[in-house]
Amino acid sequence: MNYSAIAVRYSKALLSLAEEKGILNEVQKDISLIQSVCKTEIEFIRLLEFPVIPASKKISIFVEIFENKINALTLKFLKLIANNRRESQLYPMTFAFLNLYKEKQGIRTVTFTSVEKIDDPVRKAIKDLVKKYYNAEIELIEETNKDIIGGFVLRVDDEQFDASVVNQLEKIKREFIN
Repeated sequence: MNYSAIAVRYSKALLSLAEEKGILNEVQKDISLIQSVCKTEIEFIRLLEFPVIPASKKISIFVEIFENKINALTLKFLKLIANNRRESQLYPMTFAFLNLYKEKQGIRTVTFTSVEKIDDPVRKAIKDLVKKYYNAEIELIEETNKDIIGGFVLRVDDEQFDASVVNQLEKIKREFIN
């Protein structure tokens, strides 16, 4: 995904500082929490993007929401972005930070799409197979999509293996047309 230069720059700085202080995993959990708040609370995002609200008020809101839930470094980071008037970039910063974190930890994002939910043995087999092939830790995201009719679509980062019935039918259709 393409993030703004501001989001990437701030995320790199936070990642570097958290790593230097030995609290990278803790900060990653904090950023995940902030991201989930941004996803679920639309009013929170609107508040951040509203330029009339002074930075001091936004900082007090950050403190009220997150003070006892996140690390002091992460809270200082939130205060910094508010003071620098970059709070509208907080949500993109969470994505940029988490992607940088995954890259640093050697974690690959795998999306498995099928018609129905998969069970634990299949989930384990997918993780083991992809982990072995890519020699990396795996973050598995499961999706269901009735439109693929059957089979599955496996996406690892930007690579995709489409073994869906709808894809096979499209291939056959193209062969008949040609």
